[in-house]
Amino acid sequence: MLPNKISFMRLGIRQKMILVLLGVLMIALGVNGWFALKRQQESILKETNRYASDITRYVSRSLAFSVVGYDYHTIQLLLDELIKSKDIEYVKVSNSKGKTMAEAGALRDTSEHQVTLHEPIRIDNDVVGHLTIGVSTLNITKNMEEQRSSLIKRESFIILLIALGEFLALSYIIVRPMGIISRSIRGSVTGDGKITSDIPLQSGDEFGDLAQQFNLLRTELNSANARLQSKIDAADNKLLETNQKLLKQSLELKLMNKELQQLSITDALTGLYNRRHFDATTETEVTLSLRHGEPNSLLLIDIDFFKKINDVHGHDAGDAVLKDVATALRDHTRKSDALCRIGGEEFAILCRRADTPGALALAEKLRAAVEAHTVRVNNKNISVTISIGAASIPDDAGTDSAEKLLKCADIALYHSKKRGRNQTTHFSLITDYDREKENVIPFAR
Repeated sequence: MLPNKISFMRLGIRQKMILVLLGVLMIALGVNGWFALKRQQESILKETNRYASDITRYVSRSLAFSVVGYDYHTIQLLLDELIKSKDIEYVKVSNSKGKTMAEAGALRDTSEHQVTLHEPIRIDNDVVGHLTIGVSTLNITKNMEEQRSSLIKRESFIILLIALGEFLALSYIIVRPMGIISRSIRGSVTGDGKITSDIPLQSGDEFGDLAQQFNLLRTELNSANARLQSKIDAADNKLLETNQKLLKQSLELKLMNKELQQLSITDALTGLYNRRHFDATTETEVTLSLRHGEPNSLLLIDIDFFKKINDVHGHDAGDAVLKDVATALRDHTRKSDALCRIGGEEFAILCRRADTPGALALAEKLRAAVEAHTVRVNNKNISVTISIGAASIPDDAGTDSAEKLLKCADIALYHSKKRGRNQTTHFSLITDYDREKENVIPFAR
């Protein structure tokens, strides 16, 4: 028993598959027998159709004269005799106009065991009527089903035996060694890709060769994996370092962009918003104010006699005055207001959601705060005052743009200057005569 087992184990895959093919051939022979029976059934059914056609032609010739003579009784008797046959289930005779003359039996339209044939009734090639016969194929079909059932039972038993043998053979020849290889590899591979054990399979076929070659390559694969992992670790460290540098550069770039953006809208001397930011913000806020019907006010502020300060005390003193005034204005404005330096000694405040009384109150508070403050330059105290012009929307003048709002505030500022400076004027409080007059007089700071 042992030598036979060893001899079988030495067979190659091709030799083992020959045994498998022999089993498949037996199954193919069984299937072929089944198809042969099927062809036989088709042949018998074809013969049945031919037989039914012959009967139909014979009966049509026998009924020809009875149809011409309208002998209904004879036709009915003949039909009744025909359906007594176990193969004929239905007969109908109709004249040339399609009117039924006699009928016997039942026509099963949906039955698969009945063949219906139609034959014209002729005399001297003239059609005098039509014959319909329904021939049963039940007996033939029943016999064929019995033969097929018997064949299927025999073939099924044979196929079952063959399948069982093939299952056992394939399980031992292919499935068993493949399972050994699969379990060995799956159980010996670690998380880092190393193979810790050999495949315990020894046979003389291709699976044995595969296991032997795999075992020889295991050490080389582990060594190569170790070298590759070392390179990967080095690359990961380098990539991590590079990513950290890029992240740091990105943060620095974002910070620089933010600083540049802030510088682009900031006055370098006072640290307030500049004219660029003032124009953009005013345009946006006026548009929103007009759309939603909410009030907004604009204050234009000018330092009185600023040119004289520069001429008497120097430009350094002038810069100090500008910064001190900017600080005073910032300390007394709301966080929601936009405080900007829009010219040499001119400032503007966009007062969000502030109506005329609110704008006047804020302007007067700013004027008083600057007046109470003195600027210390070169051991000297310099008193400074400001003039303010205010305008608000919506107003009775129909102001509908940032440009018009700025013009109204400019007229109000001119009115404060003309009346003696260190004053606050709202555009709505200027008379129509003064508005028309001041609108054409250029504003001299």
